[in-house]
Amino acid sequence: MNERTEKEKMVAGELYFSADPELTADRKAAKKQQLLINREDDPKLRQQLVKEIFGHVKKHLHVEPTIRFDYGYNISVGENFYANYDCVLLDICPITIGDNCMLAPNVKLYTASHPLHPIKRKSGLEDGSPITVGNDVWIGGGSIIIPGVTLGNNVVVGAGSVVTKSFGDNVVIAGNPAKIIKKVDLALDEPTSSKQQQAVIDHLDEQIIELMEKRIKAEEYFVQIKKEENKDLSATEDEEKLLSKIHKWVTDPLNERIIIKTMKDMTKHIKGRQENQGEE
Repeated sequence: MNERTEKEKMVAGELYFSADPELTADRKAAKKQQLLINREDDPKLRQQLVKEIFGHVKKHLHVEPTIRFDYGYNISVGENFYANYDCVLLDICPITIGDNCMLAPNVKLYTASHPLHPIKRKSGLEDGSPITVGNDVWIGGGSIIIPGVTLGNNVVVGAGSVVTKSFGDNVVIAGNPAKIIKKVDLALDEPTSSKQQQAVIDHLDEQIIELMEKRIKAEEYFVQIKKEENKDLSATEDEEKLLSKIHKWVTDPLNERIIIKTMKDMTKHIKGRQENQGEE
């Protein structure tokens, strides 16, 4: 029977030598990919770079710079994963994160550890334990998750917490060490929930309308300048540029078609009003 490699021992959570040539090469490659990820300004390209190094991803994820990891290939994230600025995922053992999970700024997930005995520790031996996070989990800013922790579904971790043990579903935890401070009640009162949802929609609609009015006024102002300077009023080139910018700015491709149609309709109506005003 062949002896297991240091990499296999590492992933299994057993004592291993991190100076192993294979692991050294893997960490070097991971650092190069980190540099590319953290220097990339385009969110879509950054997303693609993350997908190339993580062990398993789904379609939609968003990672802000900077992100740090040991290997990358031991990280698995579900759909709609979001990591805010300056997160650290030390993945000598598997880090498995479910769907719809959010990491606030400066969150740290540590699977890496060292032997307690000083002789073993000085020898260069290291070990670790996996971290598992369920679905719909929000980890607050500056929180630390130590090796071996499992968090269930619908868990909220308060900012600045140090999570030293595992917790089940539907809890809010906080503190150092983190403790349960309340339960997450999933059975919301429907009328209250509907009112809260409508309030959010109304607030967003108000912001959208305010911005659309500003956009219309800006368009009319620039058209007036073109008229005074006897410039071509054709918007074909401007529309092409706008569509190119929308493609760059939209973070979720599923929204792109709706946004393009909305912007085209708005531009069309603005142009129609300008033409009518010109005939008066």
